[in-house]
Amino acid sequence: MSFEEAKQYLRGKDEEGASLYEHLSRLLLKIIVEKPHNANAVFEQLSQDLREITQHAPSLLTELDTEPFDAEKISQLEWCRIACHLFTPTENEAAEISYPDLMTEANVFEWTGVNFGRTEVYQLYLAIKQKAKVEASSLRFWGKIFGRSSDYYVVQGVNPEPPPAEEVNIIEGMEGANKYAFWVCSKIGGEWTKLPNVLPDAIIVGRNINRFFTGDLNAPVPSYPPFPGGTEAHLLRSQIAQITAECSISPSGFYIEDDGVDEGIKAIKKVEEISEHRTIDELKELSSWVHHELLIDRNGRCNQPPMNEDEDSRPEQELQNQPILGSIAEDEVVDGPAWTISACPGTGDSPDSTVCVKSLKWPGAYAVAFGNKFTNIYCGFGCPSLRGVSYKIPATPGIQPEWALVDEEISALFEEEDRTIRPSPNENTEEEE
Repeated sequence: MSFEEAKQYLRGKDEEGASLYEHLSRLLLKIIVEKPHNANAVFEQLSQDLREITQHAPSLLTELDTEPFDAEKISQLEWCRIACHLFTPTENEAAEISYPDLMTEANVFEWTGVNFGRTEVYQLYLAIKQKAKVEASSLRFWGKIFGRSSDYYVVQGVNPEPPPAEEVNIIEGMEGANKYAFWVCSKIGGEWTKLPNVLPDAIIVGRNINRFFTGDLNAPVPSYPPFPGGTEAHLLRSQIAQITAECSISPSGFYIEDDGVDEGIKAIKKVEEISEHRTIDELKELSSWVHHELLIDRNGRCNQPPMNEDEDSRPEQELQNQPILGSIAEDEVVDGPAWTISACPGTGDSPDSTVCVKSLKWPGAYAVAFGNKFTNIYCGFGCPSLRGVSYKIPATPGIQPEWALVDEEISALFEEEDRTIRPSPNENTEEEE
């Protein structure tokens, strides 16, 4: 008799609908869980007790056995459905669309301490590949932001819907913080949601608050000062803009200043061909790394708004000289340098070694250089480090006067003080008569 035939024989049910196979399975599970002393001697007694329980309470055992199995089975089927959806071919097969080789980059990220697991990385690779073909645009994996109930997987691409040109004084377009668009999802294979464009006011207020994300894009953001937009989607976009501007770094020589833009507009473009190859010893110096994205000034902008025709110059407090392709060696936090650097493996003597740069201002931001390539990734809570920073309650705005100056030609109005007026003696005499 073969093994399958023996197994089928044991599965045979008697007149009461019970099988020896199920009874032995429950009995062995009971012994493994309870671990009785001298299980061999009490085997028959345990079998008899289990048989009595099964006969007297069959519905209870059926409920206890099948409910967890059904919940687990449903979860597995849902995972299979999402995984199968990732293999569905898309109509757009344009050759110019690019997407990251996450399987190769994942090996490099492991040296920094970022490891999503082989299965998750491959699913993420398929999801980004699908999204890139749907959007007909090149995308890259930006990183992952942890939330209290669920996390955000973030991909980055060129903004397909920049703000209108007539709103340049209110919100920056392709020359500023809205140069890129960001899509997020909470589950790999789920629906991607495009985050809204970011306002300068949202960046300014976002620097004054520190809040963990809930994982719900529609969740309110209670804060003081009040946060523009009011939802977690706007706060998430604001934090991503700051991290992108401050933590997008690369070895010098990969990017140059773009002179082909309008006068007064700063821009950076990538070099088509890298002329020099930096050694491991050179990459281990902070001075060899530069910012390749425009920094955001205190006004929440990368470039200044254009002057109106009736203005001779901008107000002095708005002028910000943000360096282009500035070295990260000049970055500082409250208690020292803003970056730490290391070679992996530790000796750094191998030609295949990688150099990892870690941000101390934004924990979870990493840049890795290997060979003639580099990559950036963020994996954290989306909050800056508070090391060496003491919390200060924001000051409330001053109370405005009751009367204000309406026009330069009209003087300001002020309320007069109360005065007590007593009647004259003559008036009292006339009233008496």
